[in-house]
Amino acid sequence: MNKIILFSIFLLCFEFGLYAQWNPETKDWTKNPLPQIGDWGFNHPDCPKGLYIHGVTAQEGESVNNPVIYDNDIVDDVLEDEWAFVMAALGNMNFQGYICTPVLTDGWGFYHPEWKQEFYDMRERALSSGIRQNLIPKVTIGTEAHTEKEAEGKLSEGAELYVKIINEQYSKNPAKPVIVNIGGQAATLASAWIIDNSISEKCIVYYTAISGYNGHYKWASELIAQHFRVINFGPELAWWHDTDCQNEWNVLPRPNDCGDKERNERNSGEWALLPDNELMNYFVHQLRYMPWYDATNKDDAHNFGNTSDGYFDGTFIHAWAPGLFTGAELYDTRKGKVLSINSFDPDVAKNATFPVLINPDAFAH
Repeated sequence: MNKIILFSIFLLCFEFGLYAQWNPETKDWTKNPLPQIGDWGFNHPDCPKGLYIHGVTAQEGESVNNPVIYDNDIVDDVLEDEWAFVMAALGNMNFQGYICTPVLTDGWGFYHPEWKQEFYDMRERALSSGIRQNLIPKVTIGTEAHTEKEAEGKLSEGAELYVKIINEQYSKNPAKPVIVNIGGQAATLASAWIIDNSISEKCIVYYTAISGYNGHYKWASELIAQHFRVINFGPELAWWHDTDCQNEWNVLPRPNDCGDKERNERNSGEWALLPDNELMNYFVHQLRYMPWYDATNKDDAHNFGNTSDGYFDGTFIHAWAPGLFTGAELYDTRKGKVLSINSFDPDVAKNATFPVLINPDAFAH
């Protein structure tokens, strides 16, 4: 009878996704010498200082070779896609999926097909700048629908790609789960889970603001929060480190002047160190003209503050810089429990990104 009860409990846990939740923070690693996927803590022995995520954080001297899937709604307003391209070009990232999920729930209409072209344009900038085509994935389109209801569980090339990459990696090396970075609505990953429930145990999801604006599509965000292991970094923390002027930035490459976009021209300050090519020139264009980076557009910065100093959806940078996140806690949100980051180190963010962006070897082709 006891075995029957235990088996029933297991089935209930499996059905409701409880098997995918994080283990409590490990404070004393001597008590957990054999961590399992789902374990996390700070300053794991033999690993770089910072937040340790089992299956993601590499030991000292080892490289992060987990496959990466980057899934966003729009790439024109963020900066870490350029960083990911360069990381892949330098052989430092196993970049396998570049997914556009062109849906939004913030009152500007749900379906935005025009965002697909921005993905194509961004990838083309990388290729025209000398990054080899075989090192960065092609653009794959995820969920497309005109309403939230229509989008629920909808098949797409993006959803099928999730299932394919996650399962292939698991069959090769289950100890190195796929790293998923979501910077928009999670409709495509949620629909992939409808296709194959088992993928939630086989990946780690870095998610920007699942408890905020990127989680407004409740069907998708609640499914992800309940069934996947999620590292959440949201607007409730000053991830973007608002400053008065661009020349005060600690994370992003900074210009010399605090002033308008004309004084902060392409070769101002650290911007001059960025290689002169289409991808990096557009990177600076974003720093000059996007409202949340532009010191002359203080009233157009929406909810991001102004001259925000950070990579908007770049939570997955942590995999290559464990010291980036300096505080975390388990947090109930979207009917699930996620690992919510509550502090970070701007210096680590700068050191993990700027030397990569200025490396000309990425554009040698």
